[in-house]
Amino acid sequence: MSRVMIAATGSGSGKTTIVCGLCQCIKDMGLMPLALKCGPDYIDSMFHSRVLNMKTGNLDSWFCDENTIKELLFRKESESDITIIEGVMGYYDGQGFSTKGSSYEIADITDTPVILVVNCRGMSNSIGAVLKGYKEYIENNHIQGVIFNNLSSKLYKDASMAAHMAGIKPLGYLPVNKAIALESRHLGLVTSDEIEHFKEKVDTIAALMKESIDIKGIIELGHTATKCKTGCELNASDSKACKKTEKSNKEDIIHIAVARDEAFCFLYEDNLEFLREYGCELVYFSPLRDKKLPDDIDGLLLYGGYPELHAKELSDNVSMRNDIADKIRGGLPCIAECGGYLYLHKKLEAPDKKVYPMAGVIDGTGYNAGRLQRFGYMTLTAGRNTMLADKGKSFSAHEFHYWNSDCKGDTYSVTKASDGSVEIEGYGSDTLYAGFPHIYFPGNKEAARRFIKTCRCYRHKVSGIDKDIEKLAAIFPELTTIKALDNNAMKQAEKHWDGIAKPLHGLGMFEDMIVQIAGIQGNADVSIDKKAVVVMCADNGIVEEGVTQTGQEVTAVVSCNMADGISSVCRMADCVNAKVIPVNIGIAQDLPGSLIKTEDYKGLVNRRVMPGTKNFLKEPAMTKQQLIKAVKAGIEQVKCCKDDGYNILATGEMGIGNTTTSAALACILLDMNPGEVTGRGAGLSDEGLLKKTEVIRKAKEMYGIYKNDPLELLRCIGGLDVAGLTGVYIGGAVYRLPVVVDGVISAVAALIAVRLCPAVKDYILVSHQGKEPAIKALLAELDKKAVIHAELALGEGTGAVMLFPLLDMAMQVYKENTTFDDIQITAYEDYGKC
Repeated sequence: MSRVMIAATGSGSGKTTIVCGLCQCIKDMGLMPLALKCGPDYIDSMFHSRVLNMKTGNLDSWFCDENTIKELLFRKESESDITIIEGVMGYYDGQGFSTKGSSYEIADITDTPVILVVNCRGMSNSIGAVLKGYKEYIENNHIQGVIFNNLSSKLYKDASMAAHMAGIKPLGYLPVNKAIALESRHLGLVTSDEIEHFKEKVDTIAALMKESIDIKGIIELGHTATKCKTGCELNASDSKACKKTEKSNKEDIIHIAVARDEAFCFLYEDNLEFLREYGCELVYFSPLRDKKLPDDIDGLLLYGGYPELHAKELSDNVSMRNDIADKIRGGLPCIAECGGYLYLHKKLEAPDKKVYPMAGVIDGTGYNAGRLQRFGYMTLTAGRNTMLADKGKSFSAHEFHYWNSDCKGDTYSVTKASDGSVEIEGYGSDTLYAGFPHIYFPGNKEAARRFIKTCRCYRHKVSGIDKDIEKLAAIFPELTTIKALDNNAMKQAEKHWDGIAKPLHGLGMFEDMIVQIAGIQGNADVSIDKKAVVVMCADNGIVEEGVTQTGQEVTAVVSCNMADGISSVCRMADCVNAKVIPVNIGIAQDLPGSLIKTEDYKGLVNRRVMPGTKNFLKEPAMTKQQLIKAVKAGIEQVKCCKDDGYNILATGEMGIGNTTTSAALACILLDMNPGEVTGRGAGLSDEGLLKKTEVIRKAKEMYGIYKNDPLELLRCIGGLDVAGLTGVYIGGAVYRLPVVVDGVISAVAALIAVRLCPAVKDYILVSHQGKEPAIKALLAELDKKAVIHAELALGEGTGAVMLFPLLDMAMQVYKENTTFDDIQITAYEDYGKC
C-alpha cells in the first residue's frame, strides 16, 4: 500500500498535469496507480480516468464525515499499487477562510504525505518564502516533498536548496513547455475526451517527468502513508454483504438509466458505485443518439454536461425528448442535475443564441447568463416533502454553472456555504429532483437511499400497474384509446405565434394554451368557437356531520336554476355564448314546492347514480358499481358534447358539502395536514371550521391507506360530482377535447383522473387559483399554473368560464393579427423566453 497527495499553492499550478504524467509513469513501470480528486471536481477525475483506463473518484470532507472518507479510500486503494490524491485549489484553501473541505483536511484525515506543486513562473528567490510559509503555517502539515513547475533547469539547484532549508524534500521539476499544456475551453471546463491529442500530450509529460522528476522517490514517500484503520475494512465488508443481500432477489433488482454521451458527461463515479453497492443495475443511454429510454427501468439519472453545445441534436431527437417527458410525468423517479436540469426545460439557448425545444417537463428556458452564476458548496433545505428530503430537512450539494433558467422553481432554500446567501430554487416532488446543484451520494446517504427506495416503489407500482391497467381497461376500455398530443400541430402553432407581428411570447401562458389545444385537436388551425360548461350536481352524505350552513335542498334549487338559465354560471356563460349543461349525477332531494322530480326537470341532464352519497365517517360513500357508473357518466357526457360539435369544455359542480369531500380527498392524495386543506366553504363560522377540520382528520385516519389507490379512495369518500368530473377529464382525453379545471373540487377530480391515467394531464387547462387552501398544492401536483388569481370561491364552474373570453381574445390575435411576412419586417430572433 502506497499513497501520496499532489497539492499546490493555488489553482492553475499544474496539479492535474503532474498527476496525469505521474500516473502514466507509474503504469510504464508495470504498476497500477489510482488517482482520486479532493473536493467536488469530477472534471479532473475524468482526466485521471483517461490515463488510467479505470474508475476514479473523489474525497470530499465537506460532503463526507471522516469515517466515510476513510471507507471510500480503503475500498479504492485496495485495488491499486499506489494511490495519487490530487488536491483542490491551494493546499489550505477550504470553505470560506478556513481549512474545512481543503486538501489539507483530507491529508490530515487520511494521514497522507503531501507533495507540494509550486508554480515558479515569475519567481526565483521568493520560492523559498513560499515553501517556508506553507511548511510553518500549520504545525502538523503533512508536507514532505515538493515539485517545481515551470522552472528552468538552471534554477533547480537553488530551488532545491530552498526546499531543504524549509525541511521539504525536492522531488524534481517541470520546465516551461507549452506543448504539454492541458488547455481549457467552454466555461473553463473540459473533459478528457475533448482534449486534442490527449494521449500524445500525456506521453510527452511522462517523458519529461522521467528525466526531471524522482518517480521512485515519490513511490517511496508513498510507502510512509498510514493504512486505513481496520474499522474501515469492516465497513467495506458490511457494504459487500449488503450488496450481496440486495442482489440476491433478482426480481427486485432496480434498473436505473444513466444518460452518458458528449452532452451528459459530468458525474460522480462514486455515485454510480454507491448505487451498485445498494443492488442497482445501471443502464447507460444516449439522449443524443438513442430513440427512447431503455426498457424496464425504475429510475433515471440526467447528470451535467454540455447540453447547450448539443442543443440542436438533442432537440432533433424528438422521440427521446417525448419519451423522457412522458416517463417523468408518469412518475418515473428522476434526478436531473445542472445540464440534465436544463434538458428538462421547455427550451434551451445554444451559445449562438438560437433557442431549441427540449423535453418540456419544466416550463421555462435555459439561457446563457454570460458569467458564472453560482459556484461552491450549497445546502438545500426542502420547502415541502420531496423524494430526497422531507420538509425542513437538508442535504448538501455543489454548483458550477454559467447557464441559468427563467423558471428556477421554488422547492428548496439553497444556502451558499461561503457567504450564507440564500436563493429559492429547484424542483422537488415525490419522484423528481431537478436543479443546478450536484449531489454527492456518499456524503448524502439518506437522500441517495430515498432515491433508491422511490425507484423500488416505482418498480413495485409499475409491476402492479400493468395488472391495474388491465383491470382499469376492463372497467373503462376508453383508456386504451387515449393518444399523445399531436407534436406536429403544436410545432406549427408555435411557429405561427412566433411569426405574428408582436413581441415573442407576448401573450405568455395564453400562447402555450393555444399551442396545447392545437396538439389536442391535431390541427394548428385551432377552433374553440363552440363552448360548454359541464356542471356535475350531487349531494354528499357528510352534511350529517354539520359541516355546512345550509341543507341539501339548496343543491336542488341551484341545479334547477342552472337548467332554467338563471344561475351565476349561466349569466356568465351567456357573455361568451357558452352552453351550461347541468348534470344530475346524484341530487338527493326534489325542488321544494315543485311537483316535478329533479330526474325529470327540463334542462337538467339525468344521469343520477344514487340520491347523494353516504356519510363517509359511517360507511363508504358509494359502492364500486356506483363509482364506475358515475365515472362512466362523465365520459359519456363528453361523448355527447363531442357529437354535438363542442370543441372546448369547462367543468363545474354543485353540491352542498362538496368542499368537505374534496378537502378530504386532497388531504390524503397530497399527504397534507387537515388544517392545510380545510377552508370555510360557503362561509363557515370558526366553530364550523373546527368541526369540518376534525371530519377531515378522521377521514384521513380512516382512509389514508388508500392514498395510492385513487379509485378506492374516491369510492370511500365521494362525492358523485367528483367521480363524474373524473370521467369528464378522461372523456376529454378520449374524445380529444380540452377540458378546463375550475376550483378545488374540479382540481381534485383532475388529479384523480391523472393518477388513473397520466396521459389525461395533457388535455387539461387550468383557469384560476381560488380561495380554498388546497388549490395551490393541487395545481402544483398537477404541474399546472392558473392564469386568474382573483380569490374566486363561487363554484358552479364560474372560474372556468372566465377563462373563455381570455382565450377568445388570444385567439383573435392568433387568427387575425398580421404576421411579420405580411408587413415585410424581419421576425424577432427567439433568444429566450421573455
